[in-house]
Amino acid sequence: MVIDRLTRQRWRWDRAPASAWAAGALAALLVLLAFATDTSAALLILLAIGIAFWAGREARRFVIGPVSADDTIELVGLAELAPLLEALPDPALLIDASMRIVGSNAAARRQMQFETRGQFLTSILRHPDVLEAVQAAVHDGATRAVEYEQAARAERHTRCYVAPVNWGPDRAAMLVFHDQTARISTERMRADFLANASHELRTPLASLSLLIETIAGPARDNAEDRDRFLKMMQVQADRMRRLIDDLLSLSRIELDEHVPPSDRADLVLVGHEVVDMLSGVARERGVELKLDAPDKAIKVVGERFQLTQVAQNLIDNAIKYTPSGGMVRIELGASGDREETIARAGKRWDEAGRVAMLTPAAVANRSYAYIRVEDAGPGIAMRFLPRLAERFFRVERELGNERGGTGLGLAIVKHIVNRHRGGFLVESQPGRGSAFAAFVELAGED
Repeated sequence: MVIDRLTRQRWRWDRAPASAWAAGALAALLVLLAFATDTSAALLILLAIGIAFWAGREARRFVIGPVSADDTIELVGLAELAPLLEALPDPALLIDASMRIVGSNAAARRQMQFETRGQFLTSILRHPDVLEAVQAAVHDGATRAVEYEQAARAERHTRCYVAPVNWGPDRAAMLVFHDQTARISTERMRADFLANASHELRTPLASLSLLIETIAGPARDNAEDRDRFLKMMQVQADRMRRLIDDLLSLSRIELDEHVPPSDRADLVLVGHEVVDMLSGVARERGVELKLDAPDKAIKVVGERFQLTQVAQNLIDNAIKYTPSGGMVRIELGASGDREETIARAGKRWDEAGRVAMLTPAAVANRSYAYIRVEDAGPGIAMRFLPRLAERFFRVERELGNERGGTGLGLAIVKHIVNRHRGGFLVESQPGRGSAFAAFVELAGED
């Protein structure tokens, strides 16, 4: 609290108002009359003094001039500044010259998990660059910004802005923390995406270049070799086309991912259409498709085209990993709330490893419908399950058994389901197979 400010200021008579000048002239006239008149002189003098005092007060309202150097200001202590920190949305600390915390806001106490004021900064933060910046702010008045990384339970990136605070004879340092995790993760994801995409495109391009050189050279006059190499070129061209189609599809999905759909679609109809579409591919591979769906429609909140992409990617993936003579089972059903749906669609095999790659927020009075696709493949080790929906990740590549594919199918499924505010589950048991389940909100009765 500021107690008082004693100032001596320079008067500017030329800036005084006309009323002050008139009052001053009247006071002078009354003083002259008082000296010239014998009767009531004392009363006139007192009246003149009163008017002069009023004129002086009027003139003081228009004083102009700087505060002099010897003015005295009583200031508050640093601790009284602490309530001002609560106005900051980011975590903030006020540190005195002895490196003790004299102020903090709720965001800082919640993030750094401390309550006591007066404890040393090193008890909650030990990054050397931050501590050095605080020392520089307190002793040298320097301002710095320090970026550092924390890797406790999850990787976290923070930018700490450290600035000096001069308050009377005291000097302190204010620390404001900005979370940079989302920005840095996005930058890394973009860089990884570009690197992986360029790598995936470079491989078929290199194969095409080599095959063209071979056809133009040694195989020029050999019709059999030329036909064989042309088929290989077609395979590589198809691979590039699928990759480009998946990249474009993923980009379109991400563009609208923040806008949930409002359309209605029949999940049963979607399932039948996709099974009919992929039945020819399944027959070529010697795989049987078995669809288990109710006779009546299952209306869900969703975009039909994108739900078709979900079913197509899951079933096509299952066909690819199921050996000849095996069966892919597709189940469609309506369930209850989130927990019931997770238990019904994603917890069938007792000895399987399970991961929820996407879980919707718990919302009261919301029911879901699901599609579950089981293959008869070799299964997936538990250590690979959390990475299945990453872009370009393929288990066979990790095991040195490349089978082709773009590695974007499950990433597309995850982003579509996320846009639909649904869930995406996987359970897999080596030697038995894998099962993927996606669920979205059931539509209410019209």
